[in-house]
Amino acid sequence: MSSADDLIDNNNQEETPSSSSSKRPRLSEEEEEERGGDDDDDESVSIDLDSLDRESLMALLTQISASQNIPLSVLLQSLNQQPFDDDDDDDEDIEYPFGTVPTNLQQVAEFIQSDQCQRILVLAGAGMSVAAGIPDYRSENGFYATLSAHQLTATPQQQAAIQQDKTFALDQHLFLENPLPCLELKRDFILGVHEQRWKPTLAHRFCALLAQQHSHKLVRWYTQNIDGLEDLSTLGEKVVHVHGTMSQADCAHCGARQDTAAFHQHVKTHIKDVTGHDPTAPTTSQPMRCSHCHQPGVKPAIVLFRSSLPKVFFERLPQDLPDIDLLLILGTSLRVAPANSIVWRVPSTCLRVVINREPVGQHLGIRHSNSRRDFHAAGDCEHVVLELMEHLGWLSLLEDCVDDLPPSSAQLLRDKLNEKKQQQSQECGKQ
Repeated sequence: MSSADDLIDNNNQEETPSSSSSKRPRLSEEEEEERGGDDDDDESVSIDLDSLDRESLMALLTQISASQNIPLSVLLQSLNQQPFDDDDDDDEDIEYPFGTVPTNLQQVAEFIQSDQCQRILVLAGAGMSVAAGIPDYRSENGFYATLSAHQLTATPQQQAAIQQDKTFALDQHLFLENPLPCLELKRDFILGVHEQRWKPTLAHRFCALLAQQHSHKLVRWYTQNIDGLEDLSTLGEKVVHVHGTMSQADCAHCGARQDTAAFHQHVKTHIKDVTGHDPTAPTTSQPMRCSHCHQPGVKPAIVLFRSSLPKVFFERLPQDLPDIDLLLILGTSLRVAPANSIVWRVPSTCLRVVINREPVGQHLGIRHSNSRRDFHAAGDCEHVVLELMEHLGWLSLLEDCVDDLPPSSAQLLRDKLNEKKQQQSQECGKQ
């Protein structure tokens, strides 16, 4: 018999923190309750994993993965578990609302517009925003790789830890000790989002049109991106920011929402520019104090490393999952838990359409060949969603937004609109 507490304790024993800032965080009251007991209790609660069905087991492991910052794959490996048995798709008793799995985007469009498709979920990742031109901060030659940690306002110990791993600057517990490395590292991104330097892509327009044309069908748009481009679609509660968003601000100490405009102004005038691109930036940095608790902890409303995901994710997802007919997976590697749990938590009758350059999600049960419910639309998001919108008859709805698209997306749409006009002209000539 295995227990959930065994998994947590084993992973804690393997960790060898180099400083107090890098220790695994103490759980919140909600997380302590989910885990089943306080660390100080003499008697902890064990869960017999062998007694759980597959979905309950995976839900528990996903919860542990999120609260303890342990990769889901590590937990599965420790139990010799796989998310799904190999023969899941071979269940002859399942009646799929889409009949046979689509083999092209035209068939996907037909299913979206059919009466058989009533509830749609969207799960989006970084591939959705690539065309927006947001700098790749984490690539081999990106900003994180080239930045010297000594440029950041931090103690020598903190600088050494950040130099070894630049993402440590985005650690929740470091932020509570010293918020300046995070704010300095993210200054350009924070101001870029506020100034709307980057525009929503065709993939964003697709989701917005899906809500407009089939408002009763789009249940929710779950995005793992923090760039805030979804907010420009004005879909409100239809969008759940799984990892938070740069377009809002909150306090890391008390969680209170902050005045976003005031935060952006503070970042511009009180946080130094470590990129050297802004001659108007100050030479030293000062944190912004919370208007509620008065602690120096105001930050973008994003999920820092080793902090909890927004409650709205855990509140909405159980309500949204029942009776989903179509899951659209846009531009994500499906490697980050718990957002990737949506893939296997949708009903077994749900059609799963993956729009991505490479096949993804095999470790979550997605099949890219001989599947009865999965279709991989290979390619970058912009080209694929544009073709899908063409099959849906939405091209004319995009004409007014050409100038509001990123340059590459705008050119792609212009080419498609010109191609469509030429086809119509040729058809008229034949008549």
